[in-house]
Amino acid sequence: MVRPPGPDRPLYIRIAMSLKARILAGTYPPGSRLPPEEELAADFGASRSTIRQAIADLRGKGYLTSRRGSGTYVNTEPPIEPLSPRSGPVYTGFLDDLDDEAHHVHELHRSRRTIIADEALAARLHIPAGSPAVRFRGTRVRDGKVYGVATDILPADVGDRIDAQVLQRCATVVDALAAVGHRVQESLQRVEPTSLDPATARLCGASPGEPALSITGVAYRKDGTPIDAYTLVVISGYGIGLHLVRASDQVTDAEHSRAVGLHLQP
Repeated sequence: MVRPPGPDRPLYIRIAMSLKARILAGTYPPGSRLPPEEELAADFGASRSTIRQAIADLRGKGYLTSRRGSGTYVNTEPPIEPLSPRSGPVYTGFLDDLDDEAHHVHELHRSRRTIIADEALAARLHIPAGSPAVRFRGTRVRDGKVYGVATDILPADVGDRIDAQVLQRCATVVDALAAVGHRVQESLQRVEPTSLDPATARLCGASPGEPALSITGVAYRKDGTPIDAYTLVVISGYGIGLHLVRASDQVTDAEHSRAVGLHLQP
C-alpha cells in the first residue's frame, strides 16, 4: 500500500525525519548532544511529548542514545554514515515516493560486470578492499524519454543473485534487489554538478562536456547493511522537484494523538 503524502503523516514522524536530516547533514555530528526538549519544542512548534516521541523513534532506529541526567546524544556510529565533508543540507523524504516513480521508469542498454573493490568502494559497501563486486549500468528512461545513466555496484554475494531473468522483469536494479530478498530500506544521497563524460554522453545521446547532475549514494537494508553504492547522472533538461512542508502547519497535537494510535511506522 502506498503511504500518504508527508502532511498526512503523524507529526512526530515528520519531526523525527527533520532531526535525522540534521544528523546526516552534520548539524548534530556523532557524539554531540541534542538541544533540550523545550528548545526543540519551540523550534518545531510542537509539544514536548511530541518531541519525546520523535526522539524515541530515532533512538529505536539507532540514531540517538539517552543518558540519564545528561540528555540525548547522537550515536557515535549512527546506522547511516553522515555526509562527509559537510557541504550542504540534507532533505529527507520517503522511499515510497521513489517506489511510485518506478512505475514510470525503466532501463535500456544494461551491462553487468564483475569488478574489484578499491578502498573507497570497499568503505562505502563495508566489504574488504580487493573483494569482488558486481556493477550494473543502464540508461534511464522515463515516459519514453532518456534522462540519465544509472550505475549500481553491489557486493558480489548480492549481485550474483541478480541474473538476466531477474533483470528482465525488473525496471531498475533497486527493484531487482527487492525481487531477490534485499529490499532497500534507506539511502543517503549527495547531489553535485558535473559534466558528461564520453561514455555517459554516448548512452544518453548527448554531447561530452554537457552539464549534468551527479546523484551518488549508498542504499541500506533494514538491518543497516549497505547493499548498493550507486550513481545516477541526470542530463540537462530533466527536473527533480522537492515538496517541502513545515511540520507544525498541518497536524495538531490532537490529530497527532489519533495517528499515534494507529502505530504507523516510517
